Amino acid sequence: MKNKIAVVGAGFSGIILSNMLKNLAEVKIFEKARGVGGRMSSRTKDNFNFDFGAQFFIAKNPDFKKFLEPFIEKGLLKSWCGSFAEIDNCKITYQRPWNLEKNHFVPVPKMNSFCKELAKDLDVTLQVRVAKIKKNNHLWQLFDDNENFLGEFDWVFCSIPSPQLLDLAPSDCNFYNQINNIKMLGCFSLMLGLESKLNLPFDFGLVKNSIISWISSESSKPDRPNSACYTILARNNWADHNIDVDIEIVKQNLLDEFIKIIDQKLPKILHCDIHRWRYANIAKQENSSSYFLDPKMQIGACGDWFIHGRVEAGYLSAKRLFENFNKL
Repeated sequence: MKNKIAVVGAGFSGIILSNMLKNLAEVKIFEKARGVGGRMSSRTKDNFNFDFGAQFFIAKNPDFKKFLEPFIEKGLLKSWCGSFAEIDNCKITYQRPWNLEKNHFVPVPKMNSFCKELAKDLDVTLQVRVAKIKKNNHLWQLFDDNENFLGEFDWVFCSIPSPQLLDLAPSDCNFYNQINNIKMLGCFSLMLGLESKLNLPFDFGLVKNSIISWISSESSKPDRPNSACYTILARNNWADHNIDVDIEIVKQNLLDEFIKIIDQKLPKILHCDIHRWRYANIAKQENSSSYFLDPKMQIGACGDWFIHGRVEAGYLSAKRLFENFNKL
């Protein structure tokens, strides 16, 4: 009989791990959100489509490059080409084209399309938060927020932010004291749909010395609607400091700063929304591991935050956890 494995979290890392495990074990994924993908998320309103988490990713590691090849060949991943700018004190200080020489990949037709494709043959339960795990006769029992029993499993692997792992993992597992070494920062994502496009000298830009860190015209991405659709990301340190501030105040602060940076009057706003990412990026990295694994207690963890908070890091963390689990 195959082992039964629970994977908590259906972000990119959790989905990668589950695909690697599925031929060795019976794998069930639990995800508290409405869909898979974690920060590789998209939101659609009318003709506006926003990638309101990860904006793109690059591939440096040979294993990750090889993994991506079939999805590039199928056309699920395409290069984001356009005009990139660095903006400092509301002025463009550097500009260059993004081209195929250094691929900045985006899934098509939207960011979460990649994770949906990867998860299509997996057993995923959505909108269920695993709130508690406990051992009973050498098996892990999982429970949701309302103490509902979710099943028994031989192994539990968590692919969730480190503060959530700290709440869920047993205090006597061999990596528990290391979790606190990993600090994460928040982010806000402002999603803006306008009646007409802005006259900007760039398609996407990195912003310095501002409460905003990134601006992108979503229509500049491949296979996107040709609409006046903009995603604006807050600077992590500022977001973390304001993470519990009234969301409408945060929205107005970011909107005012955006108008200041672009220095032009906005066309009529047709859609304006904001998302709070409580755990978006790494603030402090004192942990030398790229995953956690306790063979005795049969529990482990992976995630991009082990390495660098990037999509490639999520893949590498999951792969290394799987490889070491498979040696047991």
